[in-house]
Amino acid sequence: MKDVLRSTLRSPSSFNLQPSQIILVESQDAKDALSEHAMLGIGNQFRVKQASSVAVFLSDLEPTKRVNRIHQLEKDHRHPNYRASFPLSTSFLIGEGHAANIIKGIATEFLSAVHPMPEVEPVQAWSYKNTSLLAQTFVYAAESHNLATAMMEGFDPRRTRDFLRIPDRYAIPLMVATGFEYNEEQDLNKSQETPRLDVSEIVFSDTFGEVWAPTTAAGCDDANEEEDIISPVFRSPQATAGLPPSSV
Repeated sequence: MKDVLRSTLRSPSSFNLQPSQIILVESQDAKDALSEHAMLGIGNQFRVKQASSVAVFLSDLEPTKRVNRIHQLEKDHRHPNYRASFPLSTSFLIGEGHAANIIKGIATEFLSAVHPMPEVEPVQAWSYKNTSLLAQTFVYAAESHNLATAMMEGFDPRRTRDFLRIPDRYAIPLMVATGFEYNEEQDLNKSQETPRLDVSEIVFSDTFGEVWAPTTAAGCDDANEEEDIISPVFRSPQATAGLPPSSV
């Protein structure tokens, strides 16, 4: 798990603020209590009880409190000009406060007509986006160590907050059940990957709605290359043996 977490913490984040925390629920008593107290649906309850550990991902709703720590941490890693603008840039772009967001939104909308401007988004949306990158990195890192994973959003955040003693400063976007596959179910799960929309329904070329077509590199087999691009053989992290398929 140490290697998984080291890889996970290399996940990128806006301004490198790393606005996330992870609670690893590992004791069986804690997993059983979390399952019965906060999880929604039989499938998620089962996953939590059977997993070796459950990673509960938290998103910081007051990320500006991290600015000084990150500013000091990057002292020898950033250009002085970047560090000089860092506090002002982060305080403007991270949308803490509804009224402040409205004012900044109006200003950026007006200025966008003459100069590229960022979109000011609510702090929860911003923080969730960064935490989601962290969680996805965790899943791929775990899978690289032959650990099975299942992402879950079927839980009561109020009960979870109470049980895990999570401060109000943090929201809970998702959990990831992590463990080992049951050997007898490995082959079965490989044939039960959930269906995905075709590339042509998701990926566009240059502008919205224009169908994307893969370009063929010189010397490559057209048919094989197209098959590899359009039908990638990636195993979904949710297709885990011993843990029911996730509804996420």
